[in-house]
Amino acid sequence: MKFSMGVPRVAAVVVGALALSGCGLFGGKVDMGMSEAMKQHCPPVGIVAYTGQVTRFAGAGRQSGDVTLRAEVTNLKISCGSPKERTEVIAKVSFDIVGERGPASTDAGATVRYFVALADENQKVLKKEVYETGLVFGTGGVTISHEKLNAVLPQKGEEVPYEEILIGLQLERDEFGYNVARGSGK
Repeated sequence: MKFSMGVPRVAAVVVGALALSGCGLFGGKVDMGMSEAMKQHCPPVGIVAYTGQVTRFAGAGRQSGDVTLRAEVTNLKISCGSPKERTEVIAKVSFDIVGERGPASTDAGATVRYFVALADENQKVLKKEVYETGLVFGTGGVTISHEKLNAVLPQKGEEVPYEEILIGLQLERDEFGYNVARGSGK
């Protein structure tokens, strides 16, 4: 399997938040938003539990006035196709990262890292790549980054590939812990 992004991105292979998620990978259904026709042609796609949001703070404070950034993965979509020879499936995945500057920040923007991973039917991570996107805050301190990628998966006969495509924000340990403590499973 290979990922290719619509815009060149910095990539690294890391296992981070997936190892921390413990109680299942997805915050919601694996096939969220997929029609029956899509399920026949596309692998499941979803946001890993507790990695769909990030809240960053200035210093050690954890009050609303200490927030420098809030960001969230939204609008996750997938469509698939196969070339004539049907030896692979090309999954086109898109999603948005919505960012909001917090009251403790005067920065004009922020950098957010996210991951795209492939897991087998036992939820074992087969491949993971980490990307960065820059958020530039407009009027009102809100911005949206539109992310698109193609995942090329091997076709297993006439069946849909059993792999799952996993999406999430690449969080630091304290950011992940904050999400778990708040119960923000998305």
